[in-house]
Amino acid sequence: MISFTDHAPLEPLLAGTLALLHHQATRDTQRPLCPYAAHKLALNLHRLANHPALSEPMAVVLARLSAVWRERAHMAAAQTRDEGDDEGAAARAWLH
Repeated sequence: MISFTDHAPLEPLLAGTLALLHHQATRDTQRPLCPYAAHKLALNLHRLANHPALSEPMAVVLARLSAVWRERAHMAAAQTRDEGDDEGAAARAWLH
């Protein structure tokens, strides 16, 4: 039996990633992308890409998606900083 002691279980990680993707797909497009959600998606996709239970072609696709979401997270964070909105500052305050 294979043990993945240093890797998260695949199904919960995949389920969480799909839930975040669903949220992004159905969100109000008038609101800017949340940089934290985009960053979490990038991290989850990176973890999935490096999971030993997945094939190499799937890992390549997931790594590319991770890079796309990482870039979107950086762009969303820069947009939030540029706008300097109070709502964004209040949302970030509890994270630190």
